[in-house]
Amino acid sequence: MDTPNGRTEIEATFGNPANPDGTLNHAWQTANIRTVAPPVGWKLFFQSNTGPVPTRGISIHRLLQDSFIAAMNDIWNHAKQDAGADATDDDVRALLHSLRLDLTGGGFNFRPITGGHQLSLHSFGIAIDWDPLNNPRGNPLTFTLPFWWYDIWKSHGWSDGRHFPTPDPMHIQFATGA
Repeated sequence: MDTPNGRTEIEATFGNPANPDGTLNHAWQTANIRTVAPPVGWKLFFQSNTGPVPTRGISIHRLLQDSFIAAMNDIWNHAKQDAGADATDDDVRALLHSLRLDLTGGGFNFRPITGGHQLSLHSFGIAIDWDPLNNPRGNPLTFTLPFWWYDIWKSHGWSDGRHFPTPDPMHIQFATGA
């Protein structure tokens, strides 16, 4: 699937999650949002205000399931290679955890963009936040996620928020120009 560019292409590809009155269209949500698990063995945690909470996956648009799984598999395999030739799944999980690549701020979330009125791309289920506590939105740009991690997502059609007018390095999205 080609990465949509701009709001018109985003809605043409993923539909409109809002009712005419601006509320969430629950029928759209039921038809399109799925909780997708990471590769077998990878454990994810939601980064809540009270600490990490185990989660079985990330809620995203159904059309992105394959892209999400492929990117996550590539990240797992990259981490496995970095962990060494004899790395076990426990070793890979430990490396992912040390890099905080197992911490998510979530995917689908029906809401306006931060500081705006348009729907956030999270509302379409096409954006995910990773390790928000250590990769905050704001100036100056501060992030801890490794460059290779961003490169893997990019190779699967996703872009990130490091280059937004107000940098948002925790944020990846399957869209440009929005």
